[in-house]
Amino acid sequence: MKNFTKFLGSLILMLAATALLAQTTPTVYNNGAHIVSQSGTTWVLSGGDFTLKSESPTDLVTLANLKIQDDASLTLTPASYLTVSGTLTNAKGTDGLILQSTVDGTASLIQATNGVNATIQRYTTGNTSLSANTYHLVSVPLIPATNSTANLFLGGYLYDFNVAGNAWHSMGNLTTTILDETKGYMVYSPEATHTYSFAGSINAGNFSPTVVYAGEGNNLVPNPYPSAIDWNADGWTKGGIANSVYQWPSGGTQYVTYVGGVVTPEGTLNPNIIPSGQAFIVKATGSPTLTMTDAVRVHSSRGFLKSDELFADLLRIKATGNAMADEAVVRFTENATTSADADYDAWKMYGSDGAPQLYTLASDNEMLAINSLPYLETAYTVPLNFEMKANGPVTFTFTNIESFDGSVSIYLKDELANQTTNLRNQQVYTFNHSTANAAKRFKLVFGGAIGVDEIAAETNKMWISGSTLYITAPALTGEKALVEIFNLSGQRLISKTIVLSELSTMGLNWKGFVVAKLTSGQTVLTTKGILME
Repeated sequence: MKNFTKFLGSLILMLAATALLAQTTPTVYNNGAHIVSQSGTTWVLSGGDFTLKSESPTDLVTLANLKIQDDASLTLTPASYLTVSGTLTNAKGTDGLILQSTVDGTASLIQATNGVNATIQRYTTGNTSLSANTYHLVSVPLIPATNSTANLFLGGYLYDFNVAGNAWHSMGNLTTTILDETKGYMVYSPEATHTYSFAGSINAGNFSPTVVYAGEGNNLVPNPYPSAIDWNADGWTKGGIANSVYQWPSGGTQYVTYVGGVVTPEGTLNPNIIPSGQAFIVKATGSPTLTMTDAVRVHSSRGFLKSDELFADLLRIKATGNAMADEAVVRFTENATTSADADYDAWKMYGSDGAPQLYTLASDNEMLAINSLPYLETAYTVPLNFEMKANGPVTFTFTNIESFDGSVSIYLKDELANQTTNLRNQQVYTFNHSTANAAKRFKLVFGGAIGVDEIAAETNKMWISGSTLYITAPALTGEKALVEIFNLSGQRLISKTIVLSELSTMGLNWKGFVVAKLTSGQTVLTTKGILME
């Protein structure tokens, strides 16, 4: 008789599973209810092959202890969730505990015992055409020193990541190549679907992946556990590691980029969650240390949406061209800096060849996908760079402009076309791109105080950013104005008459403190600033 035995202290309760469930292979369903055993109790599986189906990450099966006898096995169906908070033992070996993975999902196990034998499956999609971009960043979710080999990915194209060269490296066709379980890999399957199996001792407790500071600092890190992990959780030790994280969506054309609650592309589900069996990219900014504990582990179905609606003063830019797209974000927040900031910014990771590549430049010329800037009482310019290895029309779409105070003006300046667009009035800008165009074609110009409680209601504004004087005076468009620039001693450096447009600019080729004065009829504007070049 197949028995499902539960030890309750000195009381032993034995249930005849075939009689209870009337199936050849007994199945344990929780059907949306909690199955929870108390501390000190042990569930024992013996005399048969059992299947657990518990498909809600909130109403899951939680056992204090679980013992699989050598004449039994436990299979977790796809998208099932099991937590064993105490001791988990498996006397049968890797055939005694199986975590299934199909198109419907991947089974999830959170256990406190390290080194339990199991078989973890990982379902992947593929394509006979490499241009389909159905690459997967994968982990080998077994304990280090398992001596795993490339044979695990037999039939696929396997790559490792060269940190110093910031490039992918083909691992060839040898199935005996030793893999490092503390690193991530990339695989491409030349068939519609493929399920990989990892049989061996599985991880629990502390895990330290291999991270080094070389090249651009990008490291491919594995999720080593048989469950998802949360980049926002408290169980991480991050030394010399940026707060941003990057994942590749199979079949996509751009990395999912996430930092501090902000994500590109917009609408990505749970970008802080790294699924079981997956690898992800982190950036080393110095001598790095990275350690994770069981506190980072979660049961997740990626069922929640991160929304930028929670953030004030956030501008999202989407570039669409060559039948693909890319996004960049500029936001203003406390404690950020104008230079690249490991806590608040996310660096640009180039996507598919031929796709649009959009990013802004920090004050130290670092390329950022998500650029967090400090609140300022004066405004300034953010360089917006664009690249694409194809000629043709490109459309910029700007959203979340309503998250800024109405007194803040936002402009796009196309320096190649010599055209300025008021993004308050027009949120779509289309242009023709040539591969011969320089990347530094566009600038975002933010005018007026940003994030300051007392904001002037003036419509005419003038400010200095970098080495450029900016003037916005919508009511004076088409009028002549006298612009005068003075140094600290009061010496007039320039006097020039200009015709005002909605946004007028003037290059200032001096260094040091200057005062600018504009006179147009009865209107007089003044501003001051420090020129850096």
